[in-house]
Amino acid sequence: MSTIYRPARPDDATACARIIREFVAATPWWPRLGPQPEVVAAWRHSFSSQDPSWVAVGHGAVVGFCLREDDNISGLYVSANARSRGIGKHLLDLAKQNRDWITVWAYEKNTRARAFYKREGLVEVGRETTTFDCGTTLVDIEHRWTRPAP
Repeated sequence: MSTIYRPARPDDATACARIIREFVAATPWWPRLGPQPEVVAAWRHSFSSQDPSWVAVGHGAVVGFCLREDDNISGLYVSANARSRGIGKHLLDLAKQNRDWITVWAYEKNTRARAFYKREGLVEVGRETTTFDCGTTLVDIEHRWTRPAP
């Protein structure tokens, strides 16, 4: 599959919300999302901001996306059928451009994401406990990448 990477647009929000819903549905410990229109509206708003964001498009469909707010990655998701093809790495590399460092949070239970970030040179720098409205409590781990000195 040939993948094209481009800046995200507000009209990509529905496809990105679908990818997140797919992930949440396959992840029993993840708190459930609000109604689809609210999720789409939140991503549409994010993609309308000045914050850099990118989508990966394969066979005419969005298969992954990344949003960076300042030096923090607010979301990096790849559709299940497009994983293990380098798409997440490419999106992360886009987020690293023109940055001396970036931070991304991943829940302790999200072992796949944490292994990916470790493999890509991010190190754990902190932990927080998050309790959701539904009563679920998760440990959130802060990962940091720092540009190597020249």
